[in-house]
Amino acid sequence: MAYLYLAIVTVLFSFGGILIKAAGTLFSPNMISFLRFACGIFLLSVLQKARKRKVKWKFACHLIWLGGFCKALHYLGENYGVANGFSYGNVVVWPVQTIVVLIISITVLHEKISARNILGAVLCMVGIGVISWNGASAEVFFGEHLHLLAAFVIAGVGAALFAVSQKRLLSQMGIMEMNGSMFAVGAVCCMFFLPFQNYPQNEVSFSGIIALGILGAITGIGFLLQAEAMKTVPLFLITVIQSATVILSLVWAVLFFQEPVTGYIICGTLCFIAGMLCINLRGPKKEARHVESHRR
Repeated sequence: MAYLYLAIVTVLFSFGGILIKAAGTLFSPNMISFLRFACGIFLLSVLQKARKRKVKWKFACHLIWLGGFCKALHYLGENYGVANGFSYGNVVVWPVQTIVVLIISITVLHEKISARNILGAVLCMVGIGVISWNGASAEVFFGEHLHLLAAFVIAGVGAALFAVSQKRLLSQMGIMEMNGSMFAVGAVCCMFFLPFQNYPQNEVSFSGIIALGILGAITGIGFLLQAEAMKTVPLFLITVIQSATVILSLVWAVLFFQEPVTGYIICGTLCFIAGMLCINLRGPKKEARHVESHRR
């Protein structure tokens, strides 16, 4: 079930850029960040009420504050970058998140990561990097759009530290309380940025409101499922699997916006698939020993 949860989360997150762009016609990036948290908190509260359980808030923990602050950095950076760039610009977030999580998993969490898993993760990141690059000139990333790249890098680091906080808190409190409390901290952090941004002067549109509502639902449901998967799946593997969001985002771009499929995208996708196979497939000798020991 854990991998099914991750597959659902990956699909949900792949619509993020498109939904942020749609909501941006009505709301500022900082307001989107705040309202995503608010909608997520509302959804979690409704779910708790439906289960006839009391909504609990737990703020006497430094990891709650760290996770909430870092998630606010993720949303603020990602929403700013998407609002001022392309809807698929947030593909940079995922490789940054994976690299940071991989480092923390080895040095802090002490997760057992084999050389084959590291090789697979590297192949996945190379594939995502090739897809993100897509043959663009260096000026696109390091020229006039450098501030957007910086925003996505900050978002990736924030997303990684939020995931690490989730992993560390799973043994201390329930998933609902953990996510709800961190969302509340994130909402407060985003509130401080609300006065420092101009708001779109567009008429009220139902598409923008619907897009924001879906973003809130993704925030609430997506991270519940992610936390459930963390109980049995190593953290670094979760972030590698979620990197497939990049491929799905490009699929939506082709299906809905008829954007071309380049050789870079094909090569990057193949490299990513090779990395995932390297991570998940067991060697024949190891599999044989496992079967033999089971028979005994």
